[in-house]
Parts: sequence; C-alpha cells; structure tokens
Amino acid sequence: MNFIPEKVRTLNELEASVFNYILANMEAAQAMTVRECAEKVHVSTATVMRMANKLGFHGWADLRFYLKNSKEVLEVPVNYYENLVQLDLFLRSISEKTYAKLMDDAVELIRQARYVVFIGLGTSGALAQYGARYFSNIGLESYAISDPYQAVKGQGAADVLTIVLSASGETDKMIDIMLKLRKEADSKLISITNTENTTVSKLSNINLTYNFQTEFSEYDPLENLTSQLPVLALIEILAHQATEK
Repeated sequence: MNFIPEKVRTLNELEASVFNYILANMEAAQAMTVRECAEKVHVSTATVMRMANKLGFHGWADLRFYLKNSKEVLEVPVNYYENLVQLDLFLRSISEKTYAKLMDDAVELIRQARYVVFIGLGTSGALAQYGARYFSNIGLESYAISDPYQAVKGQGAADVLTIVLSASGETDKMIDIMLKLRKEADSKLISITNTENTTVSKLSNINLTYNFQTEFSEYDPLENLTSQLPVLALIEILAHQATEK
C-alpha cells in the first residue's frame, strides 16, 4: 500500500497537518501512540484516526505497522507529497469568504489599470516574467521587472498597477523599490508573499499569501526553495477573473 495522491487530496486541513507531521517525522511517528501524535499536532485523536482511514489504513496501529515495515515509505518523495497537500489546501482556501474578498479587490485593481508591472527578484523575477507574459497573452497589457536597478515605467500613476512577487517578503532591494512607489499618492500595489506579517505585505494595498512550509536548499542554505506553485495559480486565476468580468 502506498500513499496515493488521490487519497491524500481527500484530507481536510487538520488531517493534512497530521499527515505532514508524519512525513517530516517518520521515525518518531513509528513509536507514537495515537494520543501522542494528536498532542504533537494539536488535534484530536479522532482527527488522527480519520486521517489514517482516508489514506486506506484500518487505523493508527495499521499505519504505524506500515511505517515500521515498508521500505517503500522511506523512498516517498516527502516534498512532493507535502506540496500536493499544501497546494490542495491553498486552492480550497481561496474560495473562503475572507480570501475571496481579497481576490475580488485585487481583480478590481487589475481591471482599473491601464497596464500592470510585475516586479520580482531571483526566482520571483522569473515568475514576474511569467506573470507579465501570461497577462499579456490574455489581453492585459503588462511587463516585468527583474532587474532591481531598472526604473519603473509610470511609477505612481493612477492607472498603473504594480504586482510584487516576494516569497520572503523581506528582500531589502524590493522594500526599497516599494518605498519609492509608495511616495506617490496614487500608487497601487498588490503583493504575493508566503506569509502575511512581512514588510512587503505591509507596504501593499492588497497582500495575497499562500503560507507554504518554508524550505531552503541543502546545497546553498541561503537559497529559498519554498514551492512557488501557488504563485503561478494566483497569477493565472487573477488574469482569468479580470478578463471574465
């Protein structure tokens, strides 16, 4: 028996948090009771049992036996499954009332803009290029800035919208750019960051977050490998909603 993606996608938010904990702590989970696991994740024992059942096990003991005896589980691509679960939970969350309101407000700013400027540095710079191309292909005039020293065309104009992409939300150069933009009274900024309480998010008119588990490269600990799947999803959803209206 394997962790089948189709079954993983059936987990709700609490159940997925248990599953993520097990993936990240396989050896420790093998020795835990159902109550100990529930306490570690701050959920009820019933939640742990439902998670095990949804994954195809007869209960917690059955899952523990699998963890102890299946060699295949040691080969499970943890990040792959974690990203699947997190992306599924994120896509569900954007339809909730609070997030849906943020999306509607963002779409309205896009519709009011004469053109959109995507700004990102590093990996976010590549995503900015993708966002500008996607927006342009769907009929929304856009261009991208991935060079921190490039001037922002029409900065602060009432009909120009800047979309800032920053996983950490704390890149110094990005903050400098945003501070310059905010000096203009009519500047409008949407930011997409991993977490909410960042400098970039606080400088934005609208901040969209995805709250994925932060991951760094083992090769270079300074390189942020946090999944950018939700950024691509947000770019495409915003583009389609803006043109549909």
